[in-house]
Amino acid sequence: MPVPTDPCAGEVYDATPDFVYAVSLLAALEGATGHDGHAVVLPFLGMARAELTDFGQRRNAYYLEVEVGELRSGLAGLEKRLTALLVTSEELQQTLRVDAALAHVRRGIHATQRHRTTAV
Repeated sequence: MPVPTDPCAGEVYDATPDFVYAVSLLAALEGATGHDGHAVVLPFLGMARAELTDFGQRRNAYYLEVEVGELRSGLAGLEKRLTALLVTSEELQQTLRVDAALAHVRRGIHATQRHRTTAV
């Protein structure tokens, strides 16, 4: 996905590796449509991405190509990555956004577990 070299005023492009990987993993999980439980977790992933990117105010400078082997392991990896971002965050607004994103991911994980339990 091309990224403008001269961002517009007010837009913040973040090239921090942990942030870029987290947003890239979120995008990969959103696109993992063939996995069981994807439809259940998709709304939570969208809300998590909106929070993490501060509703478009904080953008990743680029995307990494991330492959999702299994939805559950991808979600666990995202939870771990967001927890690490939360611990290292130095700005209050970003800390609050990461915390909210993490809460949505955890709700999504819980929803997929509940879906798997009722499907059996």
